[in-house]
Amino acid sequence: MEEDYRSASKRFWQTVRRLRRGKHYSANTVYSAGGELLTSTGDIVGRWKKYFEDLLNPTDLPSNEEAEAGDSEVDSSITQAKVTEVVRKLLSGKAPGGG
Repeated sequence: MEEDYRSASKRFWQTVRRLRRGKHYSANTVYSAGGELLTSTGDIVGRWKKYFEDLLNPTDLPSNEEAEAGDSEVDSSITQAKVTEVVRKLLSGKAPGGG
């Protein structure tokens, strides 16, 4: 009985491996920033490098003027008394906004 189990298990995993091998798809399609298909390995690697540089080092950060203009939209109803009240609640173990 145990021998049947081992051989069935072995056949099962051989079938799984055989089926998985036939289903490998590789995605070698990479386009440039302008939409052109890149085919050389050097161009593809260069495109990935540029993509991650742009992703990790964004150049379109808001300027100081834009940030200051956006500040006028912030609700200015926060007062020193409200901040003091919230800090007291935090120090007393009560959740802020709870009443």
